[in-house]
Amino acid sequence: MTMDEAKRLKTLTRWHRRLAVFVGLWMVMLAISGTLINHAHDWGLDRRALPATLQQLVYGVESGEDFCTAIADLGPECRDLFGRLALPAGDLLLGFSRLVLVDGQGRIVESLSAAQFGLNGLEGGLRQGSQVYLRDARQTVRTDPDLLDWEVVGADSAAALAGGDWQEREATAASISWERLLLDLHAARFMGPAAKYFNDLLAALILVLALSGGWLYRSKRRRD
Repeated sequence: MTMDEAKRLKTLTRWHRRLAVFVGLWMVMLAISGTLINHAHDWGLDRRALPATLQQLVYGVESGEDFCTAIADLGPECRDLFGRLALPAGDLLLGFSRLVLVDGQGRIVESLSAAQFGLNGLEGGLRQGSQVYLRDARQTVRTDPDLLDWEVVGADSAAALAGGDWQEREATAASISWERLLLDLHAARFMGPAAKYFNDLLAALILVLALSGGWLYRSKRRRD
């Protein structure tokens, strides 16, 4: 083997190793994310929402008020809360499955189920004068500030409330699950339109590694 051939072989070996490290790390990420995606339903990753910090960092979803810091006694269920209405007895915190009345110090005064108001899941709340309006996907109900009695609001009256300052549940943030993040990572979608070309580049690098690896093996055999 001449000096030029030895120099070329040394250069090719060095670049082969560098490419192998880069491609190897990406393949490890693909293997991990692929395994998690394969078991996403079994492990609840398709139902578990991303933390608000990740939603904002990765997807630009602005998080609303964090009620968990104010009422730790409620536990993990505080993450279900999405809005706040000021009432004479305190603040009424709105959640999809429950409503929580808290006093000025953030202590829980009363916790009510959305089903107690005939709702199949709270989608929005509004205070207008001395009345409180709550709604789900099919109907709107009216109750007093004491939350004792309620009645279903007619379609015309409900339509008239459309322009009010409703505290509404954000369905978008709740839909971004860990499975969605894993799928986006697996397909490199976080790169946007460049994802297709990035995957093409990786495929080309794998071919380069295979060819250079074969050439290095043949050169080694020749030297031996």
